[in-house]
Amino acid sequence: MSQSHSSANSPEFATQYDYSDILGISSPPPEQDVSSVKSPSNTQSAAMRDPWSSDLSGEPLVPVSRSISFDPADPWESDPPVQQPQPQPQPPAKANTAAKRSPASAPTASKQQQVQQPQIQSPPAESSAKAAAVDTNAPSLTGRDLALKYCERGKKSLEAKDYAQARSSYKIAIEWHPQLAIAHSGMAEVCHEIQDYENALSAWDLAIQYDPTQLDYYYQRALVNKILKNYYQVLADCRYILERDANRASARWLNAVALVKVEHYQLALESLDLHIADYPQDPNGYCYRGICYERLEQLPQALANLELAISLQPGQPVFHHARGRTRQKLGDFAGALADFNLTIARKPQAAVYDDRAEAHRCLGDRVAALADDDRAIELNPRFINAYFRRGLIYTELGDLELALKNYNLAIDLDPQHPNALIQRSWIYFRQHDYPRTKRDCQTVKALDQYNFWANYLVGVVDSLSGLQHSAIKNFSRAIELAPNYVSARYHRGLVYHELGDTTRAMSDFNHARSIQDRRLERMVDRDETGFYAEGLALYHLGQSEAARTVLILGALSAKRFNNPSFHQLLQSKIEDLGMASGELTRPSNSCSLNPEDR
Repeated sequence: MSQSHSSANSPEFATQYDYSDILGISSPPPEQDVSSVKSPSNTQSAAMRDPWSSDLSGEPLVPVSRSISFDPADPWESDPPVQQPQPQPQPPAKANTAAKRSPASAPTASKQQQVQQPQIQSPPAESSAKAAAVDTNAPSLTGRDLALKYCERGKKSLEAKDYAQARSSYKIAIEWHPQLAIAHSGMAEVCHEIQDYENALSAWDLAIQYDPTQLDYYYQRALVNKILKNYYQVLADCRYILERDANRASARWLNAVALVKVEHYQLALESLDLHIADYPQDPNGYCYRGICYERLEQLPQALANLELAISLQPGQPVFHHARGRTRQKLGDFAGALADFNLTIARKPQAAVYDDRAEAHRCLGDRVAALADDDRAIELNPRFINAYFRRGLIYTELGDLELALKNYNLAIDLDPQHPNALIQRSWIYFRQHDYPRTKRDCQTVKALDQYNFWANYLVGVVDSLSGLQHSAIKNFSRAIELAPNYVSARYHRGLVYHELGDTTRAMSDFNHARSIQDRRLERMVDRDETGFYAEGLALYHLGQSEAARTVLILGALSAKRFNNPSFHQLLQSKIEDLGMASGELTRPSNSCSLNPEDR
């Protein structure tokens, strides 16, 4: 019933590798067919909603029209000290209007909006003086010539990191020649440097509009979209580049990063294989490939690639974090702790503390686990996984009130967090609040019809409420989703038995027993509802002593999870069936109640 891992932002690398965003994703973007992402020549850019709840629309994303806004109060617009300012001539009137492009040169489809031009008023002579003077009286100079000269000034100021001067020069260049692509690209670079990414994106749109042949413009726009987490736009631009230059390694790398971000791991592997073939000494390629294998549950391949990455660049925190997660999945909790400790010592982040909390939890040290998740929340109060995992720990400690509080906090941050909703539904179930239990499960089923626990728990509630036919329907769906989870089969068999269909009941009981005989289910993942169903099934199969033992285990589990009503139900069943009452001395110490592991 808990989730040992949750994807959070994968490691972030770019041309200049960025380690600021290591592993961990709070809520991944919904599936989208990457093959349907249109090339930017056929689309327009679109704004996307933000991160870990990156709720992207199902439609292919297209750029919208943008215009660069120049705020008079913007500190970058303030006049730097200029000695002996020289008046600048006013740009021609036509330069103040957006020139329309001919259909032949337009990179967008005819039915789509045309990218808007920046609405800029011609500055008075004194405000124009902030840009270095250009001799505009030479008879041969055209508006384009003047714009190019201001672009040269802007480039020099940009190289000198004088961003206010650079922005002013490019602004005047655009006024003199609004269709000059290099002026817009220069403005985009300035906006990028001052972290004004929205205006940088707008400027790259205009640069591409006026010179769609420059593939580097598409790449630079993709880099900005990566910063803004517009990963499908990154894919669109990278695809456009690679269709025209399949050997451009930087675009192929960025394409692989975006594919990992949108969880298309198999496609990402194809790009990463090509990258590693070209750059066999690049540790980042092996790290990303290891992450893809880890997410695809191909853990030996994941570990091998991460070991290669660490051998090429020992001590890199992001590599150790990734290896720690893989080791944790392989059950090497001590090894995982060692990797997480190294990562935290060199680059402490909320996601790493949360992963280390899971390792402590699986080793039975819940005090250390809580401390790590508390620290994760201090570092990032909006880190959903930490609230979720704290809820799991309090659930295992039997403190349902604190568990419920943490699940509520996770759901407040992400109302569509399926695992938090399922865990909260278990709390409601243990509090004997069946209406709320079913409400949360129905919410999850609306989000994901393939969720096992939503179907299983509704089936349990229906069977206990006397709704046998609805219970059979939900248990049957749960069995389709997780054929080896025996509790659903035992429960369905019990409902058939209550309805007098002993043939189907015995079939379900015997099928469940055969799964257990083949050791296809894990004892550590059992809860009170599973023990209850199995114990009654064993009784109907004539195995009274085994039934009594399993029912007592169920009573212990109910007590451990602070479920008094179910504990009483199990004790009553033991007495009603003529078995001597009693309890075992120690409950099992479960590491994980992960629905995905059942």
